[in-house]
Amino acid sequence: MALQNEDKLEVRYSSLQPKPKKWVLLMLRLLAFFATAAATVVMGLNKETKTLVVATVGTTPIKATLTAKFQHTPAFVFFVIANGLASIHNLVMIMGDLFGQKLDYKGLRLAMIAILDMMTVALISGGASAAAFMAELGKNGNSHARWNSICDKYKTFCDHGGGALIASFAALILMLIISVMSIIKLLIKPKPDSTTVVP
Repeated sequence: MALQNEDKLEVRYSSLQPKPKKWVLLMLRLLAFFATAAATVVMGLNKETKTLVVATVGTTPIKATLTAKFQHTPAFVFFVIANGLASIHNLVMIMGDLFGQKLDYKGLRLAMIAILDMMTVALISGGASAAAFMAELGKNGNSHARWNSICDKYKTFCDHGGGALIASFAALILMLIISVMSIIKLLIKPKPDSTTVVP
């Protein structure tokens, strides 16, 4: 009987639910940071100047030099601000993942990260949607309101804006994935290993 007690097998098992790897979330945040930073910089530096014929008097064309800038459209300004704030958010979260593991006030760290991630998703979504609406208007115009398109005249401006939009929508998809992972991490709290003794 004593030998059987000594030969008892101790089996340790962890929670059966999978834990997301820390480096996967870190890499996704890094990609989202680069995407939002690229969108911010490209749209923030987006500017094109052209000399256009604005009228004709008799046979003499009247020309004017006009500049297209992102600051001329409130939707593009919001786009730059939204992506800039998302870049800052991702940078702070990356620093927190690398250096701030011990900064957890009453276990609220994971909840705050999940909430901030969801707010960032909403921010990027609003900025990208507003800019996409204005980009479509700039490309195709609106025949009902008699607004002409400008992309036939400011091709480089529109191409850079399109690139910024692609980067922002890529960041939105990445942030959605990050937000889901943050919520899963919050709901599946690590459980201490259980010990079962098998006779």
